Amino acid sequence: MSQAVVYDIQRMSTKDGPGLRTTVFLKGCPLRCLWCSNPESHSFRPQLLVFENLCTGCGQCLEACPAGAVEKNGNIFNRNLELCTNCGHCVPGCPAKARVMSGKLMDVAEVMDVVRKDALFYANSDGGVTIGGGEPTAGGDFLLDLLRSCRDEAFHVCVDTCGFCPPEYFNKAVALTDLFLFDCKHMDPELHKRLTGQDNTIILVNLRAALASGVRTRVRVPLIPGLNDTEENIRAMAVLLLEYGVEEVDVLPYHAFGRNKYAALRKGYPDLPAYGDGELRDALERFANRGLKAVVV
Repeated sequence: MSQAVVYDIQRMSTKDGPGLRTTVFLKGCPLRCLWCSNPESHSFRPQLLVFENLCTGCGQCLEACPAGAVEKNGNIFNRNLELCTNCGHCVPGCPAKARVMSGKLMDVAEVMDVVRKDALFYANSDGGVTIGGGEPTAGGDFLLDLLRSCRDEAFHVCVDTCGFCPPEYFNKAVALTDLFLFDCKHMDPELHKRLTGQDNTIILVNLRAALASGVRTRVRVPLIPGLNDTEENIRAMAVLLLEYGVEEVDVLPYHAFGRNKYAALRKGYPDLPAYGDGELRDALERFANRGLKAVVV
C-alpha cells in the first residue's frame, strides 16, 4: 500500500474548495518560492520545529535527546542542527509544546480513516477532500491511490497544485480529480526560476492540460509586490487564461505569517514587502484592465 509523509490533516476547512472540506497536506515540494509561508512543507521527511518563544527552560528535552543535539542558550533550549536527527524523542515530554514534529508517514487507508469522519459534512455542504502540500503531485502513487479511494466513496476531490510534475503523471491526476486549485506564479520562465527555483515550462503545459480537460480549474495567483504583479506579467497571464475562457482568478496577497516557522526550523526568512491598501487596489485594477476579475482569498 502506497505511503507518504503527511504534515497535517485539517478538518472542517472552508478555504480549500467548495463546502466543508478535509484537507490533507503532503510534505515535499520541488519549488522554493521566496514567499512560501509553509517551510515545513519543503522536505519530504518528518522535521522537528522548535518554537523558542514557547520554551520554558525546563530542560526535559535535554534528557530525552539520544543524539545530544539539545543546546542551551540562556534559559532557552534549542538544538544543534548538525547533530539533530529529527527523531522526535524530545517532543512528548515538552510541557509547553515548544517542540513539534511536522510529518508522519501514513498509508492511504490511514488517511481515509480520517477523511470518512467528515463524510456527513461533505454531503450537507457540497464539500469534499482537498489534497495539498507541499506539492501533492510529488507524492507519486500515493496521490493517485488517495484520489481513487476518494472517488470510490463518491467524495468530491480537489488537488491544490503548482503543476510541477511530468505531464504524463498530471494527466493521470486529471482523470481522477473534480477540481484543481492551480497556482500561476509567473509567466516568464527565467523570472519564474529566479523566484521559485524552477522554470515554468512543464507547469504551463500542465495548466493548459487542466484548462482544456473540462475539469473545473480555479487559477490562483500568489501576488507579491514588485515580483509578479507587473503589467507585463498580468498581461501575459490574461492572454493565456482568456484563451481558455477563464475570466476570474483567485489572488492571494503576500503575507508574513510563516515567519515563526522559519525560525522554528532555524532557516533564514526571506523578508518581502507586504501590500498597502492602495498598492493592492492598483494591482487588482491591472487584472481588471486585462479582462480578469481578481478575487482576493
